[in-house]
Amino acid sequence: MKETASSQRRSSTMNVKHTLNKQKSMSWPAFQFMRLVMNIKKRFRNIEEEIHLAGIEKGFQVLDFGCGLGFNTIPAANAVGKEGRVFALDISELAITIVKKKTAKNKLNHVEFIQSDCDTGLEDKSIDLVYLHNTLPLVKEKLQVLKEITRVIKTGGKLSYMSRLGSRLYGENTLSNAKLKELLSPDFTLKTEKDGHFIFERIS
Repeated sequence: MKETASSQRRSSTMNVKHTLNKQKSMSWPAFQFMRLVMNIKKRFRNIEEEIHLAGIEKGFQVLDFGCGLGFNTIPAANAVGKEGRVFALDISELAITIVKKKTAKNKLNHVEFIQSDCDTGLEDKSIDLVYLHNTLPLVKEKLQVLKEITRVIKTGGKLSYMSRLGSRLYGENTLSNAKLKELLSPDFTLKTEKDGHFIFERIS
């Protein structure tokens, strides 16, 4: 039987809390403001099209890095089915709590939660698809995050990247798209791009 990322994990617990060293979680007012912004932005997103562009399939192991309110987590969990697994990572305990309630309501038992600023606790090359949507501008240790994502994605696996303008409200020294491509090479190649939604494939 094929080993999944879940069975390969360094920790077997359903809810993993890693040490949060460098990145601080948002304050309650900041989180509420971000929640409002993300709910407004959701109205202008085509989640079904984003899922299609990322090429998500049944049985995939997916990491939603910076899961926020679960706008990617829930559709991804539906797309991979019970044969797959979704790991929802966020630094915010508030975000994790919200997404837990949503997954419970939708009876999505194949979602695991990781509260962390960067370390996923997942095995090397164990993930088929990583979502990094509207997250990188909020992160101080951007290179560390990209290094961790590169570590866990399988050869041939995909990175779905999106960074809308609203995300930059909290971000400093945001990466240009050209700089991001430079940092991801030679491990990744850009497969497709549509309206600021980039799909990179790991080639190494």
